[in-house]
Amino acid sequence: MKEFEPVSARPAPMQSAGPLAWIKTNLFPSLLDTLVTLALMALVIYFVPRLLDWALLSANWQGSTEDACVRAGACWVFVKTWAYPFFYGTYPVEEIWRVNLMLGLLALVILASFTLPRAVRLKFSVIAWLLLPLAGLALLDGRVLGLPVVSTDLWGGFTLNVFMAAASIIVAFPFSFLWALGRRSHMPFIRSVSVIFIEFFRGVPVLSLFFMGSVMLPLFFAEGTNVDKLIRVWIVLIFFMSGYMAEVFRGGFAAVPAGQYEAADSIGLSYWQKVMLIILPQVIKVSLPNILATFVMLFKNTTFLLIIGIPEVVQTLQTALSNSHWLGGHALEGYLFVFLVFWSCCFSMSLLARHIERRMNTERRD
Repeated sequence: MKEFEPVSARPAPMQSAGPLAWIKTNLFPSLLDTLVTLALMALVIYFVPRLLDWALLSANWQGSTEDACVRAGACWVFVKTWAYPFFYGTYPVEEIWRVNLMLGLLALVILASFTLPRAVRLKFSVIAWLLLPLAGLALLDGRVLGLPVVSTDLWGGFTLNVFMAAASIIVAFPFSFLWALGRRSHMPFIRSVSVIFIEFFRGVPVLSLFFMGSVMLPLFFAEGTNVDKLIRVWIVLIFFMSGYMAEVFRGGFAAVPAGQYEAADSIGLSYWQKVMLIILPQVIKVSLPNILATFVMLFKNTTFLLIIGIPEVVQTLQTALSNSHWLGGHALEGYLFVFLVFWSCCFSMSLLARHIERRMNTERRD
């Protein structure tokens, strides 16, 4: 019988949790990763203090003219002086409450869609979202509500980007769902029309569509008919968005198991009951990341409105840079401001979409 032989103590296991373990696993797992991490750290140490000094410590904050920018840092006086046109364009100052009310209604509808009791949330949200573009148009224009009329030539700035994106997304959402259903239809005529529509608006550059909507489309109107250019571009954005969203929904339909359709048929649901109550919630759940990507794409594409002379925020920025009183070269500050504003909105949309994904995740365990 073999005698028992004691074994020397083994070393303690490597730490697998905590900050030090995360740093070692993610930043220094190998020699190559270590070199890359050190190089990036050196770049951060070199550039970040200089960037902070330029943007904050040595920046110019006070004043209202270019002569106030005497320090070596960023001239935020330029952004502060042009803040009103950047956000509101040339909308009359005395009527600016209408633009703010429109933005407030948008925020209120978004908030209500998450906070209202579940029994009334869906009905209220659908009605409120569909009425929001009409309410926004009525407020900004004014004539329907008996307010002073503000021509669309005076609309502009970042609020115009927000309104055009939100109104296009809201109206295009149900249209795109119908086009996706049409593409899956067994009726040849409906399927052919849906395919032609989707492929046309997905295959033509958005700039070409803008030119068609602003320049070519009026040629087909009857003599004396005048449709506002902003309305024409809005229609183009709706069709453009519908084409892309229809393909997103088609992918969602393909991801729903066939058993869901068969189960709905087996309990006697009609076609629209099956689609709206069984299939659509699952399609939205599956397609939510792609839906968000399409929303962000359309929101950023509203900056292309400057090509056809609509004074959204980038067009307003270019006008400010060419102003005779601001010829000192403040493009970096201006475009950085626009970048931060758009990034903040897109990141907020991403957070909101992630929140919706968590709430729609039926596999989570609370």
